[in-house]
Amino acid sequence: MKDYFKSPPFYITAGILLFVGIIYWFTRDKYYIEYTNAEHIKIANKWELPRVLEEVSAIAYLDEERIACVQDEVGDLFIYNLVSKEIEKRISFAENDDFEGLAMVGNAAYIMRSDGKIFSIDDIRVENPVIEKFDTKMSFKYDFEGLCYDKKKDRLLMAAKSNGANDDNEFKPVFEFRLGSKQLTDAPIYELAYDDPIFEGLESAGTPKVFRTSEIQIHPKTGDIYMLDGVIGKLLILSDNWKPKNLYIFNPSDFPQPEGITFDPDGKTFISNEGEWQPANILEVVINEKSKDSTQTAKKDSLQ
Repeated sequence: MKDYFKSPPFYITAGILLFVGIIYWFTRDKYYIEYTNAEHIKIANKWELPRVLEEVSAIAYLDEERIACVQDEVGDLFIYNLVSKEIEKRISFAENDDFEGLAMVGNAAYIMRSDGKIFSIDDIRVENPVIEKFDTKMSFKYDFEGLCYDKKKDRLLMAAKSNGANDDNEFKPVFEFRLGSKQLTDAPIYELAYDDPIFEGLESAGTPKVFRTSEIQIHPKTGDIYMLDGVIGKLLILSDNWKPKNLYIFNPSDFPQPEGITFDPDGKTFISNEGEWQPANILEVVINEKSKDSTQTAKKDSLQ
């Protein structure tokens, strides 16, 4: 045994353990951050997704038994059955690429690629739906990840993870895609500022890392806007006139990479997580909102 500690295998093993320890030290904040909102976030149900949805990037509620999903490497729309816990339908709409957003408008599905291009499936119920592609003239520089339908204004909201500028303009933009004209607005309708007081106390406040948008959604009852951060899991809730109200930091054990959020008509909340060390999942979440609202950040647009 004494000879082992002088042998090459011992030094190799020790080196590996040292290397892993160093990696852990410099990346630990991604997985182990302080979260203080456990009493506000409760998980009511959990569905582990099949391996083909390991990188589920967006979800959309269909009915009490079904949720539509996309994953960021496959040009297919997946219909997942919450009762049978199986994929019951798969609709191809494009070649494999980086797909990040999904919105349902009636029976039509809109899927967003990370460069802002939008694909539509005219009716997910039929065997051979009509597929269209809309070029928004944007680029991968914006790294679009969030997409939702705003019924009041008949538009899609497109949330970017970056502002598309090399010099970084200290905000994350949200654009609108008008469904009537199939045109994207030239300028953002909202800019989430890095230095907003809602982020006070976070280590990365005032920098692009403070919030890296992975999804956007509108609550069907309150009209509040929900935005997810999928890198270090957070949920930001804004009023319908874009004033930040509440910020929740997720327990990383429960929300390793929250990339999708959707609601049923009554406001029941579902959040999807990409798989890391465990299978990807969909969680039914109960959110007990904090009572104290934040009133900062100027209004640029209204959902009313």
